[in-house]
Amino acid sequence: MTTTTAAPTPDKLTSKGQATRARILEQAAELIYTKGVHATNNEQLRRAAGVSGSQLNHYFPNKESLVLAVIAWQADRVLTFHR
Repeated sequence: MTTTTAAPTPDKLTSKGQATRARILEQAAELIYTKGVHATNNEQLRRAAGVSGSQLNHYFPNKESLVLAVIAWQADRVLTFHR
């Protein structure tokens, strides 16, 4: 039996799922920017994004996947702004 901890890719999500994932990323980016990666925890992020723990874990099974997604999301925003 194989277990996977990979987060669902955005292109395989429903529009509602994509909106939820984007909201989590936006709030995570803000918290990480203001508090730092180590000082940002799931409880703060759940409250800020208005999601449950199971939703947070569905989209981002671990902190590493969340941080990597925030970096990619932020880089995409910067590149889009400068195009």
